[in-house]
Amino acid sequence: MVIVPAEHPLDWKKPPVVTLLLILLNVLIYFGYQSGDGERREQAVRVYLQEDLLSRERPLFSATLERREKITADQRQTVETLPRQQLAWLILSDLEFGHDLRSLPAYSQDAAWQAARTKAEGARDRLSSLRFGFVPARFTVEGLIGSMFLHGDFWHLTGNMVFLFIFGFALEIALGRWMYLGLYLFSGLCSGLLWWALDPAWVSGVGASGAISGLMGMYIGVYGLRRIRFFYWLGPLIGYFSAPALWILPLWLGKELFGLLRAADHVNYYAHIGGLVSGFIAVWLPRRLGGLKLDQAYLDKEDPDAPFKRALNNLDKEIGRFALDQAAARGGELLALYPGRLALIERLYGVAKARQDRALMGAVLKQLFALPPGQEADGLVRRLADESAASGQQLLIHPAIQLHLLRKLLALDESARALGCWRRLVASGQRPEHLPPLTLQLAKRLNPRQDARAIAEMTHFLRQHFPDADPTRQILIYQQHLASRAP
Repeated sequence: MVIVPAEHPLDWKKPPVVTLLLILLNVLIYFGYQSGDGERREQAVRVYLQEDLLSRERPLFSATLERREKITADQRQTVETLPRQQLAWLILSDLEFGHDLRSLPAYSQDAAWQAARTKAEGARDRLSSLRFGFVPARFTVEGLIGSMFLHGDFWHLTGNMVFLFIFGFALEIALGRWMYLGLYLFSGLCSGLLWWALDPAWVSGVGASGAISGLMGMYIGVYGLRRIRFFYWLGPLIGYFSAPALWILPLWLGKELFGLLRAADHVNYYAHIGGLVSGFIAVWLPRRLGGLKLDQAYLDKEDPDAPFKRALNNLDKEIGRFALDQAAARGGELLALYPGRLALIERLYGVAKARQDRALMGAVLKQLFALPPGQEADGLVRRLADESAASGQQLLIHPAIQLHLLRKLLALDESARALGCWRRLVASGQRPEHLPPLTLQLAKRLNPRQDARAIAEMTHFLRQHFPDADPTRQILIYQQHLASRAP
């Protein structure tokens, strides 16, 4: 049975950074560290056999299995006839047997046996599942934390990471990154503590399942009785349904309890239940007490751009009924609230041009010239250049505007429009310090054959007004080069 939420699509504008880092960390640990467990296991078996422990412990281990697991005489014979390496690992990896062995008088009185056992166990405990896994019967904080980042095999890792991503990306946005990370780790710790309290077994537990079950509980705690969408897979049945999130808690919890009662596999249901319950309480209770803040806009699926769209719609209405004074009065405020928004810049450009509003035009063009290259923004720059060339546009031909416009047109490789802009700037009588290098840049962009007269015009201008400037010397060299290439 699989029931997972499908309420929110992934929004890469708010990437689940912590979730992705957790996934990356688990993957790196599995492939970078746990991949060496095969070699560590072989080394442990070699030490065990070299210390001649198998002959001493085989009969004791068989007797322990017969008593503890209620095996038959035939099954005991099967165990005793296993290949040496296989039987050695079976004995060495049985932590409960190793613990019980220490209570035997023969062991406690044999220093050589103890030393050999200690050496073999030292090699065995280098395996990731024993060094950082959680064994309830020998509680360690290192194991309680480390087990959350270890996995039994590739498919164990894959399944956990898929569920981590499914639940994590939405919760990270709703809770906030640091709160989400803290509750994830808290749920993982609680899952191990419940297992330790209810079943102090001599088995090493690994996996992020407890923490991920905590995410499932958190999800229900976040949404409560809100009706949300779920995806389900029940054997041949696959589809979607909507239900209050809280209704799913008994289903998830019942599934884990049923698995615990069946005890037909090696799944750690105690950890699942502990994570699920702790994750739910850790979110639901603070929400009830008003101590947990959530991203309500995200939960309500509000469009983050809704305020801008409303403001733009109101501006369009004012322009539509020719209330340009009102539109211009609000223009500066809107530009400050929503800087760099091309749709707003375009509309206010038209308002400023129609009213010949210098202040508004200055604010609009300041943001236009700061925009990065893009098809729509470049189109507005070209429109500004064309409208500057039209008669009667005294506002647009201001030298400061034309200087910035010249830079933009050169960046767009709009040589023809840039030439007109340059001529308007020269005609204004202003001589800004950046004009000589821009003039040289434009001259080199023009076609030497078609625009020879324009290049000569620029050369004459620089010689007359900036005779000692470096761009003047360069343009003279450039003109001489063109002349030497002429047929």
